[in-house]
Formats: sequence, structure tokens, C-alpha cells
Amino acid sequence: MRLPALALAAISVFTVGASAQTPMNVQPVKELKPTDTLATCSYRPVAAEAPFFARLSEKERTNDTVFGGDYTIHGKTGTEVAWFGIVRGITLPAEKNGDVTLLVQHHFFDGMTDCHIMLVAKSGDGDFIASFKGDPAKIPALALVRIYGKVTGENARVPEVDVEYIRVWPWLTFTFTDLAGEDHSNPRWQKSSKVKLSERLYVPYPNENYYLNVLGDPADFGVNLKAD
Repeated sequence: MRLPALALAAISVFTVGASAQTPMNVQPVKELKPTDTLATCSYRPVAAEAPFFARLSEKERTNDTVFGGDYTIHGKTGTEVAWFGIVRGITLPAEKNGDVTLLVQHHFFDGMTDCHIMLVAKSGDGDFIASFKGDPAKIPALALVRIYGKVTGENARVPEVDVEYIRVWPWLTFTFTDLAGEDHSNPRWQKSSKVKLSERLYVPYPNENYYLNVLGDPADFGVNLKAD
């Protein structure tokens, strides 16, 4: 059966629009049940993430500054990266089908994690901007993300990434390790924390209060983040 030209055009537009969405995976929140032992595992990308992970150079698969690493997010224009960070700000598109922009606080990552929960360093190398097409409601303020994409530029020491894939860890699915290198984070974010970086942050089975104390109140971030 032949479809009318207008119907075909509509299908074509829909297909293009759908394909333009940046692929995203959101980690499901499960009840954390403490055990008598803790185990360490290598990072494992999920199936949809694997092709993007495979494209990374060996230097970009980890952001290590602890075990002999000297990683920086600066001076990376043109490089395919996969950075971890906390979502501090979310800017909605100015027009239909425009990009969502995330302001992300970078966190170092040495390639190892707890087997039962995602683990990143408590320190990082500053802020970066990530632009993607998709539903911003899927990314809660103060969630942990891993941003895959190409660095398109850097303005005032804030790199900008054109996002190709996003993996999201909501609260109760990630924690911070105290094995961390020198911190170069934006001092602005520390003002929202009730703990100092010099204090112990690692908690293997965090609850909501853990994130409120370490990161701040989500109501003050995301689309509600005020200009500094």
C-alpha cells in the first residue's frame, strides 16, 4: 500500500527527530544491603555504552591523578573524552529541538569502583559544559554522570563537550572515595557542602543525608541554579 507523500514526510521528520536524541542510560536505584565484605571491580560499561567506551584512547578511559597519573581536563579540544562529574546546573533549550546544557563538576576516576556501587574520587579538575539533545528530566540535579563526547572548545578554563552518550547515576547509586589527588574544583560548590574535602567522605552504603551533607540540596541546583 502506498502512503501519501505528506505521511511519508511526517514519518521522515519523526525519524530524524528521534535519531537526534542523545543516547542515555540511567542506573536503576536499588536497595543497598550492607554485607560483611566489600569488593573492588574494574569499570564495566553497559551494552549501549560499550561502543563509545571502545572509541576512547587508553589515556581517556581513566582520569587518574592518584596512582602516578597527571590527568587534566584542560587543553583537550578535539579529543574524545568520557568525564565523570556531578550535575550542578541545567539550562533548558532556548528554542524547540535546541540543546540542553549541563554545568558539571568534574571528578577524577582511576578505573576501579566498588562492585556494589559506583565510586569516583572526591576531588576533580574543575567545571565543564556538556550539551546534548534529550529530556533533561531524566537527569536529576546533583546526579553523577559520565559524559562521552568530543571537546569542542574551552572558555575561561571551562571545557565544552558535544555529548555523544550519557550515563546517569542518581542518588543511592554512587559514592566518593578518599583516594583522591589534588583538588582543582570550583570553590563555589564547597560552600554547599557540610563536610570538608580533608574529612573522610567514603561511605559504602550511603543514604539521602549523605548526599545532602556532601553535595547540598538539589532544590538549589539544576534548573534552579542561580548565576554566581
